[in-house]
Amino acid sequence: MIEKERIESIKAGVDLAALVKSKGIDLKKNGKSYFGLCPFHDDTNPSLSINPTKNLWQCFGCGAAGDVIRFVELIDKVTFPEAVSQLMADSSQLIVKSKPTGRRAKRASGQTGLTVKDRKLLGRVVSYYQHTFTQDSRGINYLTNDRGITDNQSLKDFAVGYVNGTLLEILPEDPDVIKTLKKIGILNTKGHEIFYNCVVFPLYSNRGSIVNLYGRNIEGDNGVSHLYLPGSRTGLVNRQAVNRSQSILLTESIIDALTLYDQGFRTVMPIYGVNGLLDDHLSFFNRKVKEAYLVFDADDAGCKATEAVSLRLKEKGIVSYPVELPDKDVNVFFRRHTPEQFEQLLKKANPKSLEHSDKVRKRVQNLYQQTEHGFIVGYGDRQYEIKGIQRGDTQLKATIKVSKDVQGSLPFELTTIDLYSSRSRSWFAKLCADLFEAAQELIKEDLGRILTLVEEYKPKEKKATKQELTKAEKQAAFKLLKSKDIFSEILSDLKTLGVTGEQTNKLVGYLAAVSRKLDEPLSVLVQSRSAAGKSTLQDAILSLVPEEDYVKYTRITDQALFYKDEDSLVHKILAIEEEMGMGGAAYSIRNIQSSKKITVAATGKDPGTGKMKTEEYTVKGPVAVMITTTAAELEGETASRFLFLTIDESTKMTEAIHRMQREAETLDGLIRKKKQDCIIKKHHNAQRLLKPMAVVNPFTKYLSYPNQSLRTRRDHKKYLGLIRAITFLYQYQRKIKTVDVEGEPVQYIEVTLEDIDKANSLANEVLGQSLDELANPSRTLLSATYRMVKEIADKRNVSIDEIYFTRRMIREFTGWSDWQIKAHIKQLEQLEYLHVRIGCRGKEYSYALNYQGQGGDESRFYLNLTPIEEIKKLMNKDKGEKGGK
Repeated sequence: MIEKERIESIKAGVDLAALVKSKGIDLKKNGKSYFGLCPFHDDTNPSLSINPTKNLWQCFGCGAAGDVIRFVELIDKVTFPEAVSQLMADSSQLIVKSKPTGRRAKRASGQTGLTVKDRKLLGRVVSYYQHTFTQDSRGINYLTNDRGITDNQSLKDFAVGYVNGTLLEILPEDPDVIKTLKKIGILNTKGHEIFYNCVVFPLYSNRGSIVNLYGRNIEGDNGVSHLYLPGSRTGLVNRQAVNRSQSILLTESIIDALTLYDQGFRTVMPIYGVNGLLDDHLSFFNRKVKEAYLVFDADDAGCKATEAVSLRLKEKGIVSYPVELPDKDVNVFFRRHTPEQFEQLLKKANPKSLEHSDKVRKRVQNLYQQTEHGFIVGYGDRQYEIKGIQRGDTQLKATIKVSKDVQGSLPFELTTIDLYSSRSRSWFAKLCADLFEAAQELIKEDLGRILTLVEEYKPKEKKATKQELTKAEKQAAFKLLKSKDIFSEILSDLKTLGVTGEQTNKLVGYLAAVSRKLDEPLSVLVQSRSAAGKSTLQDAILSLVPEEDYVKYTRITDQALFYKDEDSLVHKILAIEEEMGMGGAAYSIRNIQSSKKITVAATGKDPGTGKMKTEEYTVKGPVAVMITTTAAELEGETASRFLFLTIDESTKMTEAIHRMQREAETLDGLIRKKKQDCIIKKHHNAQRLLKPMAVVNPFTKYLSYPNQSLRTRRDHKKYLGLIRAITFLYQYQRKIKTVDVEGEPVQYIEVTLEDIDKANSLANEVLGQSLDELANPSRTLLSATYRMVKEIADKRNVSIDEIYFTRRMIREFTGWSDWQIKAHIKQLEQLEYLHVRIGCRGKEYSYALNYQGQGGDESRFYLNLTPIEEIKKLMNKDKGEKGGK
């Protein structure tokens, strides 16, 4: 037998916190206690509490508790003698703990040692936290949205507060106050608020003074979730429950008690965890409480707590009735069920139960949730979803879905009724009464309340969420925007995202994306053969645009754009995966590009008069459009509104893509992939920091552009738009100027010659293609076909027009697919670069070239824009002429 003195020596001498840490459990100090993840159940929020003063431990989750010996028994799965022997053998853990004496020992006994002055200060702190709860929405949002507490009176009755870290700002500069707050446990040793980011509840003594404080961290994964003032647990919540009835409900937590109270069950009191029934409770219940309903969590710990609490209550002559919950806890139960259903659980626990919810008695609305097109309202176990509200002078029509769970799969009724019609309401009430097995008069009462709600209903205004950037995020974004060579960084970042080559296309695509913030945005169309990489380029550019600034569709139906919200496309990118996906919406897209808005008139029946009437729907721009296509040519009206980006389809580019694909499988490729998220976030933040800003070009009189065709009228605007987009992107490197316009200051930035130089380089390559009547893939096919025919002609020593060839010969020479050749050879035939000759079998097509290689150097597609050196000369000339005058 182990000597009792030896056992007591081990209990007092082994440092429990050190022992727990030695088992691999990470502990964090909070006040005078340590908290960590409990090893005896699946713990995600630290619920294991270590009291170093008493050298005891307790888990608020599973209910396990004890001393150092019990901890070793459980964690090592050994017997009591084995645990004692193990602790005696490991002398490294036998750290002798000094016993507190005198006044210090008395303070460790708990908050009962608070002086009158201490309690007054604690009361003032609690009052301030209650004030903060009304000013800072985070606390009430947590209880309302996350916990489903809807009655403000419930929050007032429980004296809820919220700790947002501002207490120190209102405290007097008195060291004694700070010292006292540290002694009480409001502040830690560093002077910070221990209950920061918690909703807090005061705990009262039998006489009504505040003796403790409970805090629930509103971010459950952020450290310790449950906090009390240091010392032994003491104090009560909702003491009035005992005065209301000799029958009370006991819950495992304060939040559960608040939930029941909010649902109308006023005679509820919480204990504090599975081992949290205090002597304070029992002494307060003495000779006042006859029966108690134990509403604990539906887990093993809750079951054990039910048994333990029942025994202690029985010793006091209180009859207990365990309530079996179908859900994890009370709070979860009431997110899915109604007070009536909870009353049924009480009846099941005790058939003689007289406990009722005030909400059931008063038929108070227990659910209201606004949806995208209406709202959901609930009374008891009856839910109504209202949509399609149509108002008229004498009618109020709405489509109503009725069920016990309108968002689930339970039986339902669905119809459209006129709520102003008594006959319609009576007919619908009869249908719903059958569904709910309820009185028809009850449903009529519901419909009367719904009528009022429909009359008062106003659709939710959609507010754009503003992204708050951290200091580090702002620094990274500004570094990009203030870089002297933004273009190089854009190209480098897009390469990291997996787009190799395509330097011009990447820059023009990025500028078009940024230009969405301007009044005259650019639109781009990426053209190539299938599998060349057009979608890769589009997706890479869009990935650098904040998600709130673009919408992407695979296909748009003819009228789809007309019925979007009026401002849903303003200063955004409309991206379509394939030009064929525009379908009949192409006309709408062209108009919103040119006119900055589209309007449609639609005919419908007036709900008030029943007569047909015309309604207008308007969607506003400006909007930047980004489309990809494999088509050889587009309808002229559509094509002229876009900057064409053609993908490099050369063998050299294919080799480069293959290298990048192989490199992606290496360590360097893994590192590059890991960098992508940071790059994307940097560009998102940089684009969010770009401010709406007017751009002025002081050099327009020196610029030039080809004027041989009407097409250049639109292309010239694109050229100017390129310059404007570049200047806009460099706005943080430009001096902001101001001009007074009719008494109002207007800010703007000016174009520089460097901006024009960059735009000239891009425009010559991109806009120069518009001078070519052939699409770029068709031009590539023509060049390849010419080389093939010329080789054959040279071998045979005949002229080019004497050589006949088939599509098969082109396939074998170029490696193109038959579908690609069919698509682009058609344009060559239509524009008479070649002609068709039908073979002798009547089915085989053969072709002959009319083209003789003219314009092969592509010099005729160069725009010959004014270089900046020429602009400088012209400016100097103007200055000389002005000086001469």
